[in-house]
Amino acid sequence: MGMYQDNAHAVEVVDKFADKHFSEENIRQWIKSRGVPRSVYQDFYASELGSYVKPANIGGKSCSFVERATVIARLTERAGATLPFLSDMISMALMSTMREVSQEEISHDFMVRNGRVSFSQAFTEANAGTDASAVKTTVSLEDGGIYLDGRKSFVSNGQFAPETLVLASDPMFGGSDGGFSLWLVPLSRPGIATYPLNAVGQEMLSAAAVEFHHVRLAPEWQIQTEGRLDEMLKRQYELGRILVCASSLGMARAAFDDAARHASSHMVKGRLLSSIPQVQEKLTNMAIKLRAMRSLVVDAANAADGYSVDAGAHSHLDSALMKYYVPKAATEVADDAMQIFGAMGYTDETRVSRIWRDCRGNQLAQGSDDIMAHVAAKFIMAEFAEGETSF
Repeated sequence: MGMYQDNAHAVEVVDKFADKHFSEENIRQWIKSRGVPRSVYQDFYASELGSYVKPANIGGKSCSFVERATVIARLTERAGATLPFLSDMISMALMSTMREVSQEEISHDFMVRNGRVSFSQAFTEANAGTDASAVKTTVSLEDGGIYLDGRKSFVSNGQFAPETLVLASDPMFGGSDGGFSLWLVPLSRPGIATYPLNAVGQEMLSAAAVEFHHVRLAPEWQIQTEGRLDEMLKRQYELGRILVCASSLGMARAAFDDAARHASSHMVKGRLLSSIPQVQEKLTNMAIKLRAMRSLVVDAANAADGYSVDAGAHSHLDSALMKYYVPKAATEVADDAMQIFGAMGYTDETRVSRIWRDCRGNQLAQGSDDIMAHVAAKFIMAEFAEGETSF
């Protein structure tokens, strides 16, 4: 059975919402305005879809992570674009992880009345990416006050969320976590500046850079991670990568469907485009990649459901293999779709060029594919050394 067939109810819920809101005209307008209208958000969280975004331990639906990934895949397939609900689900996954390994009450501090996440994640930096050890944003003490200095990049919803969760190098309060700490900082504080990032694609994520110029922190803003910050971050990135790859899978399916529909109806010199051998080969290769992508996403999501600290290595390998392959394969599928459309595919008359841009961005999100090759190789060799390879 396929990913959608196994989670038919989730797909039905998404389709009902998409039929109501996801016209191509709406999607294009939301991209221009860098976000989804408030009324659409309210409808999303008032519907059953909102319960799929929230994990069970913070009041959401009790279901597998495969089912949640299916929701993201179907949403992005129907929209043919990266939607901000992806960022919401990644943030919700972070809250779930916090509750698992740290403070059980943590979720209540991060929600607003309409069910949306009230904070952005300010983790990544220009020269650090997902490598926490390279973070340069720093907490310091001065005249009895606690101060934050640094710059974060590609903060989704960074301009509009009232608060941001900051990962910082912290020799003062981060001793139990290897010299790092998390702080929930109101963006209205003096010394904070936000700037929109004009990303090539993924406009609805409203990416921003956030700068902290000697921002005075209140002690109660620190998230108490009880020495488990590294475990929390690894788990968070793993779940985030699954959702990003599910989004890539959904967009690749949309690009494939558009290309196949065009090939089956467009005539070239009296012949259907789909009868040309080169086009048939492209469609075949696209279909193979879609099946491989789906398998990797399902494997990683299943491993995430069975995650434990002791058995985490296999989950980490599934996640790294998926993140290395899926966004790149999705970009290739979208690229072939553009080629099938010809010159029209390179314009905004079709959505495949938009899909290509969004898929290309996912090769960098939550850890670049180059880094994932390095991460996966370490786990592969560790399995080989133990004589327990899973291939």
